[in-house]
Amino acid sequence: MHFRIDDPGFWGQCPADYLRPLVERSEADGVPLSIFAVGDPHDPETPAFAVFRMGPGEVLPRHSHPCERFEVIMQGSMEVRSPEEPGLQLKAGDVMRAAPNELYGPHVAGPEGFTVAEYFSRLAGVYQLTLDTRRGLWTRNLLDEYRAAGAGRSGNSSEPEVR
Repeated sequence: MHFRIDDPGFWGQCPADYLRPLVERSEADGVPLSIFAVGDPHDPETPAFAVFRMGPGEVLPRHSHPCERFEVIMQGSMEVRSPEEPGLQLKAGDVMRAAPNELYGPHVAGPEGFTVAEYFSRLAGVYQLTLDTRRGLWTRNLLDEYRAAGAGRSGNSSEPEVR
């Protein structure tokens, strides 16, 4: 099977129905997403890829995942604004990796936005993350939250402000 990321049908790929709220919420938030399991999509321990796109100037906040992560910028560019690498400019072909629970970001999309492919050593890592907020670390299970709230925005004003 072949896919082209510029084909409209590429976006919204979802390997199992239980993951659909994650893909739908991402789309509702203006971040096209496709998920590809590398094994049984019903096993949260199977490896997976997530491909997503962010528009110009959009910010991916500082966060971590509970698994190994490897990311390749496929299109566009981003600026890394992390304390470790402030101002680092990354473009198509550059890669990033993070160990389990290693914080990274924030990443700011360049003038043309960016598209990335992220490899997660565990499918659950796609939807489990810890955000670095002004009030400290905030661990979230996005899939559970989106299932509870439906595909639309939650509008939860009690969420801590991310850095």
